Amino acid sequence: MSYKRRRGLGGRGTGETEEGRDGDSGETGRRRSMPAGRRRALISASAVVGALLIGYGAAALWLFPSTASAGDAAVVRVPDVVGLTEAEARSRVMESDLEFSVRTGMHHPDAPEGTVLSQSPLPGQFARPGAPIEAVLSRGPEIHTLPDVAGLTERQATIVLERLGYTVTVQRREDPTPAGRAIETQPSAGTELKVPGELVLMISEGAPIVVVPDLRGMHIDDAVEILSEAGLELGSISFDEMAVEAPGRIVGQYPPPDYSLRAGDTVELRVSGQADRLNEDGSSSRDRRREDEGAGLL
Repeated sequence: MSYKRRRGLGGRGTGETEEGRDGDSGETGRRRSMPAGRRRALISASAVVGALLIGYGAAALWLFPSTASAGDAAVVRVPDVVGLTEAEARSRVMESDLEFSVRTGMHHPDAPEGTVLSQSPLPGQFARPGAPIEAVLSRGPEIHTLPDVAGLTERQATIVLERLGYTVTVQRREDPTPAGRAIETQPSAGTELKVPGELVLMISEGAPIVVVPDLRGMHIDDAVEILSEAGLELGSISFDEMAVEAPGRIVGQYPPPDYSLRAGDTVELRVSGQADRLNEDGSSSRDRRREDEGAGLL
């Protein structure tokens, strides 16, 4: 390729680059330019906002002058009405030749309902006669009805109560409720309690622990009574026809004696004799005979 041709190619590239640059500059110029109508609208809006701010400031300064003397007849000192009832505050403000108005109230844990929580302007400032004094009234403490959290886990119950605004103290006790579950609250569910407030959440440690009695050698009827007295339940019953003990006697048990269980747990028994010697409820024919004798059937 000749030197001139290479220059021609370079010239075309340079021309394209300059043209691209010119095009970009024109596009940037078009983006930055603003229509005259829109510019005039923005200027007008800014002027209106500025005039409103100036007017508001002037009115505020006229109604509530920042500097004045106590003897100036054109202004009065704003009275302190915080802590007064609405009627008392209204009367005091009107005695100062000012206007009284009430804003939406808010809950307060200590201020009784209807008392003034805050005011604007603040006490001691100067205002012209007829100027408005706004007061925020207390709606009294916020009150919730305690929910029933029985059966929830400790974490679930705590979250529910804390989200209502209460401080929760957890206590534990033995109870048939499964361990780790809520039993009740103190005060109880359904009680109306103000916020903030404190309450106790009772959590179950499970049923009381009892010791399994030694039932071996006892008659099945006596064993059932002993289990009931210990707070335990009769579990499954198996039979040993080859046992040398008299029919109806306990020849084995599970769990073994002195084993620790929760109240309400079951104990399995192995009884000598045959199944047909016992009734469906686990009692022996001896127990059935006693019932029949008591009823005069025998």
